[in-house]
Amino acid sequence: MMADHRSEPFTRKALPLRLGPGLPAWTRRAIELALGWQEVARQRRALLKLDERLLKDIGITRADAEREASRPFWDPARERWRDWR
Repeated sequence: MMADHRSEPFTRKALPLRLGPGLPAWTRRAIELALGWQEVARQRRALLKLDERLLKDIGITRADAEREASRPFWDPARERWRDWR
């Protein structure tokens, strides 16, 4: 369900080209981080909308989905955190 951070999902591809060139690296990183947080929040909301059959297909329970969705947007999944350091 979560986007793969290593495949440039929502960061560089979502960054408008006109903002990319010429921006300091810290500014680009801040924009990428905000876009990443927005994507995490969207994915967690979408997880709550899945029915029991789809949750079973991805190997999680309703309680797992609710626990994940209740996490704050700035709290990335463990797999994602490894890539942000």
